[in-house]
Amino acid sequence: MRKYLMECFMGFVSVLVLTCYCGCVDVVPQSPTPSVVSSGGGVYDGFITSHEHFYARVVKISDGDTIWVMVENGTKYKIRLLGVDTPEIYHENSPYKFYINNDHPINNISYLKVWGYRARDYAKNKLENKIVVIVFDNIAPKKGYYGRYLGYVYYDNGSGYRNFNEELLLNGYARVYSYKKYNKWVIPNFELKGEFIKDAEYAKEHKIGVWSYHN
Repeated sequence: MRKYLMECFMGFVSVLVLTCYCGCVDVVPQSPTPSVVSSGGGVYDGFITSHEHFYARVVKISDGDTIWVMVENGTKYKIRLLGVDTPEIYHENSPYKFYINNDHPINNISYLKVWGYRARDYAKNKLENKIVVIVFDNIAPKKGYYGRYLGYVYYDNGSGYRNFNEELLLNGYARVYSYKKYNKWVIPNFELKGEFIKDAEYAKEHKIGVWSYHN
């Protein structure tokens, strides 16, 4: 009996030490991964497997670039799609975020809000109640300023997993995310930054989605 109690006590101490040691580590559940992942215009074999990731079900679409997911144990995570920015639907849009080219911002605020709702509807159609893979970038931080997880969202469209962040850009629902620093718009670094810029330029050049606007 004494030996059993001692083993229980030592087990408790081990758990306590591990908890104290790992308490500051932000742990996200891991899941099995698909072998081939399709991303926008190409196929990324092993992209998921080479990055931290987890599977989850999409339980809420807040807007075009923000979703809520739930993992198997019932825990929910708020995910901000990395590298993309759709027009606002809850706040006023800034015309200086959506430039068709260097000289022509989309200055119709009502028009931008319409496309904000279209981006949200597009996300609902593609992702709502679906199992997705949340993939974290190896360069960008895992969490943003507001405590939301920053990641790529991969979903199965029937022929393979696709990067939904890129699809927002290719279909003209979003711009590449940037922020203003010293009166200049800066795109933060992340692994797919080059691909995302090309996707956005393609949509602008072909006047797709929000970029079909004429001042």
